[in-house]
Amino acid sequence: MIKEWLSVLGVNRHPEESDDVDTKVNVHTLYKHRWVWYHLILYIQMILTNKLLIAILLTLAIKL
Repeated sequence: MIKEWLSVLGVNRHPEESDDVDTKVNVHTLYKHRWVWYHLILYIQMILTNKLLIAILLTLAIKL
């Protein structure tokens, strides 16, 4: 399962892929991999921001 996720994220190649693939397909898959990484980073940042906002809210609620 981990190998499948790594291939989806673009770290590993699919075993059935060969080097004689059309360049448009490679550009398209590169775009998809970059899109996945970009949104993964945004997701992680959003989760961290939400945790910090909840911590600030709890701190203010306790002090007041």
